[in-house]
Amino acid sequence: MRLTEPLPSAESPLRTISGLLRDAHRWIVLAHVNPDGDTLGTGSAFVSTGRRLGKTVLWGGPSVVPEGYRFLAGTRDYAPDLLLAPLSPGVGDVVLALDTSTRDRSVRDLAVLAEEVPLVNVDHHEDNERYGSLNWIDPSASATGEMGFLLLRTLQQELSLEAAEGLYAAIATDCGNFTFSSTTARTHEIAGALVASGVSPERMEALIRNNHSLGGLHLRGRALGRALRVGPSAAMTWLERRDFDETEAEPSETENLVNELMTLKGVLFAVLLTEEEKDIRASLRSRGLLSAAAVARSFGGGGHPQAAGCRLPLPLEAARKTMIALLEDADVLRPFARQ
Repeated sequence: MRLTEPLPSAESPLRTISGLLRDAHRWIVLAHVNPDGDTLGTGSAFVSTGRRLGKTVLWGGPSVVPEGYRFLAGTRDYAPDLLLAPLSPGVGDVVLALDTSTRDRSVRDLAVLAEEVPLVNVDHHEDNERYGSLNWIDPSASATGEMGFLLLRTLQQELSLEAAEGLYAAIATDCGNFTFSSTTARTHEIAGALVASGVSPERMEALIRNNHSLGGLHLRGRALGRALRVGPSAAMTWLERRDFDETEAEPSETENLVNELMTLKGVLFAVLLTEEEKDIRASLRSRGLLSAAAVARSFGGGGHPQAAGCRLPLPLEAARKTMIALLEDADVLRPFARQ
């Protein structure tokens, strides 16, 4: 059996979820707060495929779509600040939460769903709360886009180009453009299948990576200009609220900025602190034995072993000192090593 074929087990969630989607008249597709390429790319593919299958498909989430992902099919119809109650979900509907590890990261009124409305939770985060009436959680997947590919292929053998591009964007952005340790043979095989269906890696690279504004470039320059080495193998930088005002850059233009710190020789752990209205958002990256997710969880956050995040209810200077103290002390970091 090829890895891209549907799983043969009768107990496979693929069969159950695909049956629910096939029988439903309306799909309500949900992205998580501050959406990234994985939740949006996978969502775009479901919106495109669902409409080709004759379904009524609604798509939205708690936040707006960042400008850099507006190229994805269906984003013109994406509803920010989506609430379920006005949609009156009922029999014949299915709600699909994509790449969303906790209820808190989804729409505010997720709890209004009646028992007869399936809430399908498809995600690859190991710390997923399994809040759905049906949960398919696969931490071995490099991105929810991988799971979306397998699921959509059970619904429709041939994917449209716009659906394939959405899935490729989901996978490429969430596995560090195929460089994170979460990248597997299955990841490459699925990407290969998407390319075989017409996706152009050159075009996708231009759409995903080459879309910064001049203000966004200036913002990144400020962050990189402040970068410093911390301890034997870490690096850190930060952005202040005024940086966004002065450069006129959007918050979404910090995506993947922390990865630039990982290009420093010998750096195994990187931190980007971003000052927001009420707290500090910390973006964490790691390689080797250190787990970014374990560090994030110690501050109430979460994520993947190599890419995670959390929030610090501190002023920026206090947050900087907290992270520096953590990264300078090898004994403190030791419990965060992956086993």
